[in-house]
Amino acid sequence: MNNKKTKRWKYIHHQLSSTRRELKKKRAKFRKRRSVRISQRKNDIMAIRKRASKDYVTIKAPSSFSFIENTDGVLEYFNSCKELLHKNENVECDISNIDSLTSDAIALLAAYTNDKDFLGKYGNIRGNAPLKPDLNQIFRESGFYKFFDANRSFKQAHKPERNMFHQESHFKVQAEIAKQACLLGTKHVFANEAPFPELYEMIVEAMSNTNNHASKGKEKQVKWWLYTYISPTGNVMYTFIDLGVGIFDSIPVQRYKKLFRELKIIHNADLVDDLLSGKIKSRVQLDNNIRGKGIPQIARNSSQECFKQAYLISNDVKINLKNREVEKLKQEFNGTFLFWELQNVKK
Repeated sequence: MNNKKTKRWKYIHHQLSSTRRELKKKRAKFRKRRSVRISQRKNDIMAIRKRASKDYVTIKAPSSFSFIENTDGVLEYFNSCKELLHKNENVECDISNIDSLTSDAIALLAAYTNDKDFLGKYGNIRGNAPLKPDLNQIFRESGFYKFFDANRSFKQAHKPERNMFHQESHFKVQAEIAKQACLLGTKHVFANEAPFPELYEMIVEAMSNTNNHASKGKEKQVKWWLYTYISPTGNVMYTFIDLGVGIFDSIPVQRYKKLFRELKIIHNADLVDDLLSGKIKSRVQLDNNIRGKGIPQIARNSSQECFKQAYLISNDVKINLKNREVEKLKQEFNGTFLFWELQNVKK
C-alpha cells in the first residue's frame, strides 16, 4: 500500500515539476517578447524624435502638374519624394509655383500622401498650395483638404455640388458612390439625371478590378480613390486610382507573360492589344460570369463619342483608350489610373 502511495506521489511530483518548467519557459518567452516590444517601441520613439528635429527637404513639383499631360514628369516627382521618405527624411511637396494644374494630378497627390507604402514607416510630409489665384481656387475647392488635418476654412472651401472626392475604406465595390458620380456628370453635361449605364459600368469595373490586382507575395487590400470634377468648360472629369501592384504585375498578367516568354516579349506595351481585346483577364477569375468584363469592357465603353478623353496608366505603360495609342513610360507607376472626360457632343 505504501509502495503504491509512494509511486503516486512521485508521479504527482513529476507532473508538478514538468508544469513548473513549462511555466518557467513560457514566462521567459513572454519576458523576451516584451523586452523586444519595449526595445522596438523605444527605437521607434527615438527615430520619430530624430526625424522631427530634421529640416524639411523641399521638392518642387514640375511646372506642368498634370498626370495626363506630363506623366513621366509627375511620376519622377512623386518617386523622388518617396525615395527621400524611405530614407527617413522630412519632405515638403512644393506645388506653389506650378503653371498648370489638372484634376487628375490633385487626385494622385491625395492618393500618394495617404498611402503607407509611399510614406514609409516614419512618413512625415507636408505641402502647400499653388500661388496662382485660379489654380489655388481649383485646389482649395477640390476637396483635397478633407483628407488631411487642415484648418476648418480649408475644409469648408470644398464645393460638393461641383466636385465629388471619395476614398474607399471598406475594400469593396460601392455601387451607390458610382451612381452618385454618374448622376453628377449627367446633370452638368447633359442637363438631366438620366441613367448612364456605360459610365456606371466602367466605374464599377474599376472598383472590382482593384482588389484583384495582386501579385504573388504582395497580396494586400488596396483602397481606391474616385474624383469627379466639373471643369469650367462644362465637361466632367473622372479620375479613378488604386495604388496596388498595377495591371501588368498582377497575377493574371504575370501568368500570361510566363506562357508567352518564348515570344521574347520585352515590354509591357507589347501586351496591350491582348489586354484590351480580352485575351488577358485583367483580374483573377472568380467565376465564369466575369469573362469579357474588366479592362476590355472599360476600353469598349471609352470609345464612345461622349468621352472626349480616356486614358489608362499602369506600371510602365500609358494607353490612350480613344485611339489605342500606347506610350512606354520611363518612370514606373505602381498602381492603376483611369481617366475619362465626359462631354456633350450635341451642343
